Amino acid sequence: MPLEKIIERIDEEFSLEIDKIKKEIQDRVSEILKEAKRKAASIKEEILKAASFEAQRRRDRILTMANLEARRIVLEEKERLIEEAHKKALAKLKRLGKKSYQDIIKKMLLKVAKSGSGEIIISKEDRKRITPSFIKSINKELRISKEDRGISGGFILKRKKIEINNSFESLLRSKREELEPRLVKILFGK
Repeated sequence: MPLEKIIERIDEEFSLEIDKIKKEIQDRVSEILKEAKRKAASIKEEILKAASFEAQRRRDRILTMANLEARRIVLEEKERLIEEAHKKALAKLKRLGKKSYQDIIKKMLLKVAKSGSGEIIISKEDRKRITPSFIKSINKELRISKEDRGISGGFILKRKKIEINNSFESLLRSKREELEPRLVKILFGK
């Protein structure tokens, strides 16, 4: 065979071999691209799931914080309203007429000082409504102290070194736990 024909035949075989290799490379590249797309889709799905989970977690946390803040605000407002109701009750007691006021003080005194000696400490303002003769009418051994305290109503019974605080502030404070559920029901209907 002449040399030219041999070279031509080698070129043909070489060309066929190159085409075969190109086809294999293209098939392999196509396969790699398909696999890469599958992996990318899987990674995308995982990222979306993780992002969705994180978004839900953040949303839940924000909602929880908002609910806690709302409850705190409502609680503060309820406390403020309850405190305001106590202040109004105290103010109403202070505004009572002399007779009504004396009736309340008499009932309070009879509970703690039916008999026995002692001093009744009152506020400066109450000296007009609670007189020595009024106190004597309840218990002849009691007397009004020259000392006065900064209470807004009621009295403090002093016997030797013991004091029984029957000021309206003290009584309202001690009754607060007992009265608060009813007050909450009245104010908030619960």
